[in-house]
Amino acid sequence: MEEEWRVMLMKVAIINVTGTAAVLNFKSLTGHLFQRAVCTVKGKSIPFTGPIFGGLSEGKSVIIQGQIWAAVKSFAVNLVCLNGDIAFHFNPRFNEGRVVVCNTKEKGRWGSEERTFNMPFQPGVYFEMIVHVRSHCYQVSLNGNHFLEYRHRLPFHLVQNLQINGDVSVNCITFSGNNAPPPYAPPAYNVITPTVGYGGVILSNPAVPLHVAIPGNFNPSRKIIIVGNVPFLANRFHVNLKHSLTGNIALHINPRFKEGALVRNTQIHGSWGCEERHLAAMPLTPGCAFQMEIINLKHNYRVSINGFAVFDYTHRIPPGQVDQLEIAGDVTLSSVQY
Repeated sequence: MEEEWRVMLMKVAIINVTGTAAVLNFKSLTGHLFQRAVCTVKGKSIPFTGPIFGGLSEGKSVIIQGQIWAAVKSFAVNLVCLNGDIAFHFNPRFNEGRVVVCNTKEKGRWGSEERTFNMPFQPGVYFEMIVHVRSHCYQVSLNGNHFLEYRHRLPFHLVQNLQINGDVSVNCITFSGNNAPPPYAPPAYNVITPTVGYGGVILSNPAVPLHVAIPGNFNPSRKIIIVGNVPFLANRFHVNLKHSLTGNIALHINPRFKEGALVRNTQIHGSWGCEERHLAAMPLTPGCAFQMEIINLKHNYRVSINGFAVFDYTHRIPPGQVDQLEIAGDVTLSSVQY
């Protein structure tokens, strides 16, 4: 006997799997293959050791979002093989002159340390760390900025587990599939990663609603990077790029979780234009952290979430008019760079 739908199928936006299980991938009825697993780890779960779903492969990413303890001494992120070898040891040490130590442990013995003295972390501050697996190295990005590369000393396909310990709390760990961003071309000289955003401003743990001026306007190639968390019972929130003199909204990004939609639009002289809604899947999930990057290109804005380009939005208002950023609704913010 065929059952009637209790909820319209088109309104289904999220599949929630709970219990003792690891989801390596799943395929929708349209044939789309998803290779993305998300788990949320509370601070009390540190030290944490857990499997990397599907192991590591070239193009895969491990995304860790959390907060450094105020009285931090050190913490470590390890990519661990089944035999206990540590392929990649990432170890910020505040108690040794604010240095980040990287190393490999094979057959119980540590190799030679690689030390970086440009400490990107701050006590008590939220962070997002992304480890991209490349053919020749692990590439580490912090809060949207490239930080370092660590050449493979052990084959990355041997890595099966993630280990985190030390003076850190973890909100969310994400393992993403092989649709990683384009490779980073390492410079021919040592670069000191800037501690300011693309427009010279970094806000840590700002209150919501947030209304700030964008110095120098949102000119071509400028970026805005928003790191935050969507509450479990979130209904909606919005990110607006505005023109202060007219009140026009050049880009309105509006995740609506009850509708399973990510709405984009423009408001001119108080009137909304035609909404854009189509996406293959909703990229934001209640209860999980996220990083949203907005870049101003010649003909459009490009918006990426957790390292993946989600949509392009053609300019309806000259982007040079944008001089304000507004964020409001059901969201908490860890950092905003602009």
